[in-house]
Amino acid sequence: MCRVRRLVGAFVAGALLVPASAAAMPREPIPNPPAVEWRTSRAVGSPTHGRLVDGVQLPDEGSGFFTWDPVNLMSPNREWRRWGTDRLIRTLLRVLSAYRIANPDAPRVGVGDIARPDGGPFGREYGGLGHASHQSGLDVDVYYPRRDGREEQAYRPAAVDQARSQELVDLFVLARARYVFTGPHLSLRGPRGVVQKLAYHDDHMHVRLP
Repeated sequence: MCRVRRLVGAFVAGALLVPASAAAMPREPIPNPPAVEWRTSRAVGSPTHGRLVDGVQLPDEGSGFFTWDPVNLMSPNREWRRWGTDRLIRTLLRVLSAYRIANPDAPRVGVGDIARPDGGPFGREYGGLGHASHQSGLDVDVYYPRRDGREEQAYRPAAVDQARSQELVDLFVLARARYVFTGPHLSLRGPRGVVQKLAYHDDHMHVRLP
């Protein structure tokens, strides 16, 4: 119960740090806030057959996150792989702020692929395994925190800090994610129908907004 209250409290506090609209102002500053060029976006079509209009780019890093290139296996992720709707980017930053508040001494969280600048196909031709979805700016890959605290991909399930990863899953559920796909070799749990097991997700969770 204490853990749930802590997460809810951190999420509410984190929500205050990221404006829900251009007119809203945070009640307290974020240390070294990421510079985001906000605009109203549209997700057209579906995550598996769609496009992105007026997307917003996630900066290459912030006080609570770093970006990770899953093809070149390095940080930061390339700029053309980091575009999403304004709602997705705001939700992501709100969750990461809440996680940071709840875990002030934890390493930053890794963020991977989101979508291309105009959305559309993001398959194998763009490197690695590619993505069947990530086409309309509503999907984002978030890397599990590592047990050793290193800011990079956890290359095997034994390297994943599952307690802190569960906190991230819970925060995305609180943020009303439509799906949170997690690895089949991890013990991460959540509401049935929302948190689901999916192959090739033992190193990151795939979050999708409705």
